[in-house]
Amino acid sequence: MGPTMYISGGRWDDLPGTDRLLAEALAVVGPLMWVDQPAPVFRFRDVRKHLVPSLLGVPEVLTPQLTRLRLPAPPLFSSSAGRPVTKAIARHCMQKALRNSEHPPAIIVNASPVIDFPVWGTGVRLLHLTDDWLAAADLIGFGADYLRRSLERKIEAADIISAVSPDLAAKMSAFSGRTVEVLPNGCRPPTLQTADDRRRPVAVLVGQLNERLDLDVLEALGDAGLEILVIGPRTESNPVTGRRLDAFLSRENVDWRGAMDPRDLGRLLGTASVGITPYADTEFNRSSFPLKTLEYLSAGLRVVASDLPSLRSLTCSTLAVAVSPEEFVELVRIALRERPDQGQRDEMRRLAEANTWDVRAATLIGLCQRPSARTEPSQPDRTVAQPVRGVSHDH
Repeated sequence: MGPTMYISGGRWDDLPGTDRLLAEALAVVGPLMWVDQPAPVFRFRDVRKHLVPSLLGVPEVLTPQLTRLRLPAPPLFSSSAGRPVTKAIARHCMQKALRNSEHPPAIIVNASPVIDFPVWGTGVRLLHLTDDWLAAADLIGFGADYLRRSLERKIEAADIISAVSPDLAAKMSAFSGRTVEVLPNGCRPPTLQTADDRRRPVAVLVGQLNERLDLDVLEALGDAGLEILVIGPRTESNPVTGRRLDAFLSRENVDWRGAMDPRDLGRLLGTASVGITPYADTEFNRSSFPLKTLEYLSAGLRVVASDLPSLRSLTCSTLAVAVSPEEFVELVRIALRERPDQGQRDEMRRLAEANTWDVRAATLIGLCQRPSARTEPSQPDRTVAQPVRGVSHDH
């Protein structure tokens, strides 16, 4: 495969999420240039250090297959005054980098809610919607009208559009009048099964701690006296959420470890018995595909999750879905008592193997190798919903 440019919705140094994990899998197949989300120069030391190379379009070499291009931004870069400057700098840096490349990218993936596709470049342009950007104004920090206009520009420029969940694909198909493919999140390859004697009756929550979580569920689990291991940074912006997280994380039965190296994370997952995905019932979350659910299953953990549309398609006997805080607590209690048998362990392993990031990267490449001519505007019912492997219906 030829080179890929991946315009991300975050920074390489952030907690690894959809963009980084998918980009790393793509970099195994061929050279990849990762493009950071714009970051203010005054706030990030690494952006200041690489300012001149970035403006010259010279990315940092991370591995022989992977480079990183930072996009410096001015103060107040998300304000009405700063956005045009930020956009111009981003366009300049990407254009310079593309012109400096020995081989032009065969694929340009844009997963950023605010950065447009580069004007220059002949690769297939894939717009990958990792979240519902139209419902993300409060979380992203950009106005809803601005995000809508940015999305419309990227839709116009894209050859192919994909989304992480069937609900988001349907919504974006209705919004754009175009076919939207479903490219779900994936997981790391399944780990060797941990011996049962190493696992303790502990529920584990992995990921960012913010407004996306159902705090009613977390508080109910805490009130029930269940032992909970929490791994991930706090990224909340709402003071009320902050106070509730303060109270939850300070409980004696809650062990909060903060952000953690993936190698240490894997070790700790091997000491727990249940992975939890307690998401609030919001428009933004209903369009999501939580990374943590497949990661738990890949680590051999039973899972209890909130009732999100994206999870209804997963068929696994060790995945339980709750519709209320009370039911969530009861399902966690049951999961802590019942260890998976060998057949269930094999089931989780097969599901994880069918949904690794390498599988997702191959699917993305396959989409881009189709005839790249754009389809004519279509009706919403033309949404293409490729099923997740391991779901209840056949391919």
